[in-house]
Amino acid sequence: MNAVHLLFRTNLFNLSKVSEHFINPCCFGEDLARWLKSRLADENIETSGPYQEDWGWELPASFRNDSYYVCVSGNPDVPGADEGEWRIIVEKRRSIWKRVTGKGRIEANDPLVGRIEAILSGESGIGNVGRE
Repeated sequence: MNAVHLLFRTNLFNLSKVSEHFINPCCFGEDLARWLKSRLADENIETSGPYQEDWGWELPASFRNDSYYVCVSGNPDVPGADEGEWRIIVEKRRSIWKRVTGKGRIEANDPLVGRIEAILSGESGIGNVGRE
């Protein structure tokens, strides 16, 4: 696997209202992706997007000469409520050559993952930040 999964709990982001533009009714994370984009910009981390996927939202990012996909999705504890568990998957983008040779994989101490963990841990209203 070439990704790190971060989990956390909060009610700060929408998990209850399905927007008309959602591809699927489970495509929550638009507001989280926009919030994270803003926080990453504060850290001088370049991002584009976000854009919707059929499971949630994706935010391309570049940091220290590496490129990433930052994927966000959430699940409410009960339908119609905003309290729930969120997942951020940080996947390092690699060239075909790096994939074939097994090089350039994301590491546990990846600096972008550390920045995202710090952003989440420093936000009041977000708890139980951890890795899966």
